[in-house]
Amino acid sequence: MPVFPKYAFWIDEGDIPRLRRRLSEKGQSLHLERKSVCAPLSVRDGAAIVPPDTWRRVDFCKKPLSWYWISPYAGRHLVISTFDLTGDGFRPGIVLRPSPFRPTVLPNRTEREALSARPAVFRGRPVRWEDLTADDPDAIQRWMALMGIRGIRYERLFLDQCANHANFLDPVYFIQEGAEKIPYSIGPTRQICSACLELFNVIGDEFHRKLVVPCPGAVIYGGMTVNRYIEVETTTIRNEEES
Repeated sequence: MPVFPKYAFWIDEGDIPRLRRRLSEKGQSLHLERKSVCAPLSVRDGAAIVPPDTWRRVDFCKKPLSWYWISPYAGRHLVISTFDLTGDGFRPGIVLRPSPFRPTVLPNRTEREALSARPAVFRGRPVRWEDLTADDPDAIQRWMALMGIRGIRYERLFLDQCANHANFLDPVYFIQEGAEKIPYSIGPTRQICSACLELFNVIGDEFHRKLVVPCPGAVIYGGMTVNRYIEVETTTIRNEEES
């Protein structure tokens, strides 16, 4: 089981030596993760860094991780730490914590189709994500078997995945706390694709809080709990950083 909370932030390559130095002063190491974006969630000590190249290395996730390359974080390094490094000059833009949340409203098939077709969502999709013919069908079946997904055609699963990402781009299903809108995942783990996109703000970085169900990869490689929501608190909204 991962240790929570987890602190995550984005840095440039030039910041890495300072990060290594600060961690070394604390007797902690910095793990370089080249195989999986979600594996650092399982780190119990120190911190892990995901370089840009990892976002295109993962064969089974190349399609969804194409979102990274059209995001404001393209080319930046993701750091996931087991402790807050604010005092060391690294502001934790994202804090991850388990949540007891359970949705009372979820979309049916027709509503999912409508959600994924919303104009604001359609305009923002990367070309690689839309191309269902770009992947080897046998590779897709191997991926689904590895993730434990059976009894469903990929085309139908892909619609569920599109709708879930869409709800963090132009939310229809969310909870309201005062003026704050908090979107949430609209399906169980088996229907979720690349939860790392929402966990690390590649998608949905304008929301102070999101409620995200881990995808199968985050369960297998990151040690997260099936169907259990994670609260994603964004402590620094990107527009505030740029102002």
